[in-house]
Order: sequence, then C-alpha cells, then structure tokens
Amino acid sequence: MPSAWFRLSIPAFAALLLSGCWGGGTTPPPRESVASHFVLGSADQIQTTIVDVLPVKAAMLKLPDGRTVAAAQIDRERNVYSENTGYGPNLGVGVAGGSNGGVSSGIGFGFPLFGGGGPGGTQTHSMTTSTIRFTVPDMAAYRRDWQHWVLHIDLDDGANRRSIETLPPAPPQD
Repeated sequence: MPSAWFRLSIPAFAALLLSGCWGGGTTPPPRESVASHFVLGSADQIQTTIVDVLPVKAAMLKLPDGRTVAAAQIDRERNVYSENTGYGPNLGVGVAGGSNGGVSSGIGFGFPLFGGGGPGGTQTHSMTTSTIRFTVPDMAAYRRDWQHWVLHIDLDDGANRRSIETLPPAPPQD
C-alpha cells in the first residue's frame, strides 16, 4: 500500500505539471462587430455599437432621398487586452485535492516539449468600442422603407481608415 505522502504527491505533481503549461488568466480581445438597435423607451433613437481596432471618427444615417443625418453622439472607449500566445515558458500555481481530504499546492514552470514555433509570453491587443446615437427624423417614413436607409460609419485613427455601410435596425414594434 502506498504511503500517504505518495498518494498526495501524485495530484500535486499533476497540478504542477498542468499549471506550468496552462496559460490561463488572460482575457482575449473581443471580436470586431457592429450591432444596432432602437434605444428602449425612445422610439426614434438608434444606438450602434462598433468594436474595432479603429475608433469611429464620423457616422451618418443616409435616407433613401439622399439626405443624411449626422450622429447625435459618438462615444469611444479604448481597451487593451492581453492574450497568452501559448508558446514559450509559462509560470503557474496549482492546488489539488483528493477524495481523502488531502490538499496540495505548488508552483510550476512549463515549457513546450516540441517547440511552439512562435514567440513566448503575452501579446496585447488594443480595441475601441464606439457607441453612436442617431435620431430618426421621420419615424413614419422609416417604418415604411427602413430597408432603403443606410448607416455609414467612418473609422479612422489618423494613420489608417476605412468605412462601413450596413442596414439600420428594424423599427420597433408598436
């Protein structure tokens, strides 16, 4: 029969091994996205949220007759996210417990056995969440032909720029 030390050291060794290889604890950046909806309690207010590496510089709502409505408000929030690349050495802490009530803890250092092919450590990504608000000038016209309206959004950080055009959201139900 194995000793109590041996029974407890197996889970501790496994925890050390896994914690040294596991690169948890970092949050990957959100995916780029565009989402629009009508603001609850305000039937003529459209809110569009864009997550992108570039911030929104300008935005307009294009009407079918060629007129445009500039965004009433543009808010930008820049966030930096860290992401473990999974390559290179990692340091981890682990705790293991068994059904016999024994608990073990330890610190581990792991490295890829077969090479990772990439740089080690953590990469950072900068993303901007831009929130835009529009006021629809004529809700009756919007309800009639909202599929012919266009949200035009210009993204620009001073060095890079691009534009996005998309349909606005369906009108709220009465």
